[in-house]
Amino acid sequence: MKFLFVVLVVVAVLAVVAALYLIKARQMKAASKAGIYYLRKSLLSPAERSFLGVLDPLVPDGVRVFGKVRLEDIVGVKSGLERGERQAARNRISRKHVDFLLVRASDLAPLAGIELDDSSHQENERQERDVFVDSVFESAGLPLLHVTARKAYSPAELRGQLATALGSEIRLAEL
Repeated sequence: MKFLFVVLVVVAVLAVVAALYLIKARQMKAASKAGIYYLRKSLLSPAERSFLGVLDPLVPDGVRVFGKVRLEDIVGVKSGLERGERQAARNRISRKHVDFLLVRASDLAPLAGIELDDSSHQENERQERDVFVDSVFESAGLPLLHVTARKAYSPAELRGQLATALGSEIRLAEL
């Protein structure tokens, strides 16, 4: 009797696992058939790639550059808020990102953000977003550089902006 019970339990568990596997396989097959996803050509826009080409050689030793980092990955929401207020604050940062983030290479601690401001930053909605992002960085005590998108950048000017933003956080041997 015990043996029959154990066999029935094992068969039932296997049936559930098989059913879940089939459901998941159908979902994945449907998603791939539907063709709803595609691979983007690049993580960065042409303007962002161009800027990164100028930025990379100017970043001092001990600093790394990351692109398109979500604000929620950089800052958190302080405790002490009502549950709804806390969730609303998280929602405001969860789908926004900064174009570039400078971090200390040793522990990946954020040092400064960089926003590449192209013509879209002249639109009212984008300006409101920029004011909000600026306030988030200010609240967290993290510098945020705004660099106007151009066809060509002055390395000396950008080097000065980096020195100001990074300040005493890191030895700026080459700046």
